[in-house]
Order: sequence, then structure tokens, then C-alpha cells
Amino acid sequence: MKQILIILLTTLIFSCNKRQDRIQIVENKNLTQKQIDSVLDEYNFEYSRVVFIDSLEKAILPISTQKARGGRRYKKVSYSADSYPRYWNLLFYDVKTGKTKLLTEKKTRISDFRTNLTKVGKILKRSILYEIGDTDFDLDNKLTYSDPIQLFISDIDGENFRKLSPKNEHLTEYQIVPNTNKIIFQTLRDTNDDKKFDIKDEVIWYMIDLSNESQSIEILNDNERKKIGNLYFQQWLVKNNKG
Repeated sequence: MKQILIILLTTLIFSCNKRQDRIQIVENKNLTQKQIDSVLDEYNFEYSRVVFIDSLEKAILPISTQKARGGRRYKKVSYSADSYPRYWNLLFYDVKTGKTKLLTEKKTRISDFRTNLTKVGKILKRSILYEIGDTDFDLDNKLTYSDPIQLFISDIDGENFRKLSPKNEHLTEYQIVPNTNKIIFQTLRDTNDDKKFDIKDEVIWYMIDLSNESQSIEILNDNERKKIGNLYFQQWLVKNNKG
């Protein structure tokens, strides 16, 4: 019985340590290149499975992170590994020319991206759509899952990378109108100004037509949303004394 208890405790400790892996943060930014190289030697960048686009002439290598390999030089604060993004950048590779290009040099959290779009208009056929966070909305000097995700787009070679949805709203879903260059998407707007995105916030619907190079427009304006809210109140929240 004692041996079984020891085994269970050892397993529990190992599991806790595994869940609590930390990626350390460099405290001092004023490091020499040699010191930077020393820090980077401890880390392991993962390149996910290659994604081919444009009839195998172009490829994307998504870049993610792993925990540090060993020591903790020049480190002070540690974050949970769960706070780190699925991908933090994408490397575009031209198979013919051998040229490479990073999607962006701005700090980003890339949750997902879609290539090789089908049953879409000509513009979207030659585009990539992304779900990306690049705004420290809660002003905690971090870029985490608590900050909003927005809808982005680029050409299939990573050029003309730009944001389609509002900066300070959180993307919850999007759909392409079949056989068009139009996208309908839904966001959460921080209407109670608590720097969080949750069920207390208002749901906003947008549509953007990429054929017109226009800004996204709200499908329902404030007056229409208020009318729908009042109708819901009268039909479902007010006590019915009839019968």
C-alpha cells in the first residue's frame, strides 16, 4: 500500500510540473548580440507542417514556440506556456525563387489561418484569411488570450497584410458569402468598458465587400439593435397577465 501511494504521489508531482511549464521572459533588453545568442540557444522554435498554396509554387511554414531547453539566464518573470500563441509568425517560401518572407515583424498571436479558399470570388481565391491578435486591449503590457482576435487578410505570398475587423472588438466567427468576395463576421464589443470580452458585451455583425475596397459596415445599426432589444423585452421579459 505504501509503495502504491509513493507511485501515485510521484505521478501527481510529475503531472503538475508538466502542466506548469514556464517560458521565461528576458528582463534586460540591453543585451549584446552574444548574450542574445546565448539566450536563444536555450529556446526551440517549432515549424509546423508545411502548407502548400498556388499549385505547390508557394509554401507557408507556421512558427510556434516551445519551453526553454535548459538554464534561466537573464530571466526574471515567467508566464504560463498557455499564454503563448499557437503561432507567432508565418514564414512564406517561394519554391521557384527560394525567397523567404515573414508575414509581419509586429508582435502577434496567430490563432488560425485559411488558405486555398474554394467557392469564393477571384480576390479571395488569391488571398489568405487569418485570426490574429496584435492589440494589448487590457493594457497589461502583455499579448495574451485575454486580448481581442481580429480578422486579417493578405495575398497568397504574404503581401498586402491588413486588418478587416475593428481593432478593439473580438472576432467570434466569420463566413464567406459563397462565390463572392464578401465576408460576414461577428464580433464582441466591450460595451460595459471592463476591458474584457464576455457574455455581458454586445454582439455586432459586419459585412465587408473586398471587391469595393470598402471598410466593413455594421449589418445592424444602433437603432435597429435597440428595436430588436425592445421587442425581445416586450415578448419575453414582461410578465403576461392574460389567461
